[in-house]
Amino acid sequence: ERTRDKKLRQNRQLRKSLLPKNALMALNELKGVHISDFSIDSNSEGGFTAIVTVNLKSYEGKGLSKTAAKNGACEKALRDFIISKMKPRGNRRKEDAASEEAMDTKEEEEEAPEDDLPMLNLASFAIYKLFAEWERDGYTVPELHPQSQSTQPAAGDPAPTAPVDPKEPKKAPIRTQLPPNWETMHPATLLCIMRPGISFVDFGLEASKPNSPQVMGVVVDNQEFTASGRSKKIARRNVGVNACNTLFGTNFAYE
Repeated sequence: ERTRDKKLRQNRQLRKSLLPKNALMALNELKGVHISDFSIDSNSEGGFTAIVTVNLKSYEGKGLSKTAAKNGACEKALRDFIISKMKPRGNRRKEDAASEEAMDTKEEEEEAPEDDLPMLNLASFAIYKLFAEWERDGYTVPELHPQSQSTQPAAGDPAPTAPVDPKEPKKAPIRTQLPPNWETMHPATLLCIMRPGISFVDFGLEASKPNSPQVMGVVVDNQEFTASGRSKKIARRNVGVNACNTLFGTNFAYE
């Protein structure tokens, strides 16, 4: 019983400290990291390119939105910082001597142990990436939208606009042009990019027999699309194929 209570306490503690954080948030919280410059430009073929300078090194990220491009650049900087922390002390010292980064960063790093890998920041970012991937597959993850949970109307509070605000940005980025690399994308992912905020519906088995295919559906632009597959994953892919081929003229093949 004691062990069970201890595990429950640990789990509650972890849930409080391991909040999902995007690359920029995780990077900002790291000791010894200095973000000195940020620039974002729009691309002629669509989307944006962000360049961030971290500890005198530049990183580039591309995305369909400014936020996605910024996070792409920050993820590369975060990756390099984390990997550098994983290296043995000797290797790290040689790299510091060879680089031109003998700035006040070194003073801060000397204060903390050199082998201090920021696992909380890394775990928070890993959780964010996993949840974001689930959302791209059409699922809504409440942990990624804490504001919409905390702004639920209080008792007798006539404020229906509060929960609507977080959803408005989802309607804005509706695209009319396919991304340049759409052919390499998962059909369900492409559908979520073209029509953010959609939700896939699980209709269960096509028939009552055990080996019957799974059926998934989705409503896009006031049209309902359904498809089946050997598993829910394949059914979701096939409904993405159905919707994308119909609405956007793609030529995805069914599985």
